[in-house]
Amino acid sequence: MTPQNRYWFLLNWQAWAVLIMGAGATVITRNGWLITLGIVGYLLVLLFDIIGGGSLGRTGYVRLARAEQENRTLRAEQARLLGGLKEMQDKVAAQEAQLSKPSPGTDVVPPAAQ
Repeated sequence: MTPQNRYWFLLNWQAWAVLIMGAGATVITRNGWLITLGIVGYLLVLLFDIIGGGSLGRTGYVRLARAEQENRTLRAEQARLLGGLKEMQDKVAAQEAQLSKPSPGTDVVPPAAQ
């Protein structure tokens, strides 16, 4: 197993940029509560990074790419099978409809009249 990077969130430059901008806005406007916007922004950037798979590392990216490829392959196979199933159901329905209606050239004699 590959060693995990426990401090991956410290390497995100976008999160640091948002936090520094919040600190800069706090210093410029002299409002202490503005730093909370920087902290919330930092956390939001990390959240979006996690959603996008940024904390996975190199092997995680490879596994994610393989899983996505397998998912696409399985969905294509599912669509192919469902198409074949629908085609077979249409054929069966057409054959049943053909068998249920009598041909116009044949005279059907009821079995009781014979």
